[in-house]
Amino acid sequence: MAYITLNTAVSITGLSKRTLWRRIADGQLRVLDAATGGGEHTRVLLDDVVALSPLRLEADDRVLIAEADAGSAEAQCDLALLLLTRNLPVEAVRWLALAAKQNYPEAMHQLGRCYIGGRGVAVNEALGVEWISRAAALGHSTARPLARYLMDPARPTLDASALEARLDAIEREQVLAVLRETAEVGGNPASNKD
Repeated sequence: MAYITLNTAVSITGLSKRTLWRRIADGQLRVLDAATGGGEHTRVLLDDVVALSPLRLEADDRVLIAEADAGSAEAQCDLALLLLTRNLPVEAVRWLALAAKQNYPEAMHQLGRCYIGGRGVAVNEALGVEWISRAAALGHSTARPLARYLMDPARPTLDASALEARLDAIEREQVLAVLRETAEVGGNPASNKD
């Protein structure tokens, strides 16, 4: 049985800590060690939290939540992306920030995109450029062309939605280039020789 922190339970359920404490008191949420007296380090049963969550979570999602709660930067980023798809950008940004602080390039890239687009945070192009540039410096393949574009002094000034659209187009171009390259290498009989 997996147990998670109250902060993670708040993120997954959308309920306040105060409400979660009431659920603990009335037995709807089981704690890891009731004898410790609670506090910030209280850990609650993940299955109980999932039952209170409005999100439809699969078995793989439960593993992801437990790993994110345990501090895995990759899992924190993946959980953030799941929350973005479920239209919970504020919670997603919280998880992206945790993973980005561990120098996880994909989280830095996504956090930058959130700042530029104003998803879960106020629009802050400078902070968005900073996070994307940091991801690019760590070798993130999609962040590199975005950083080049964003730092180009000749680029046009765009509002947040137009800039987001341009960044989406750059990302699509990058993904298509990689797919073409992969198809060319895979389709070349000379590359398949032992």
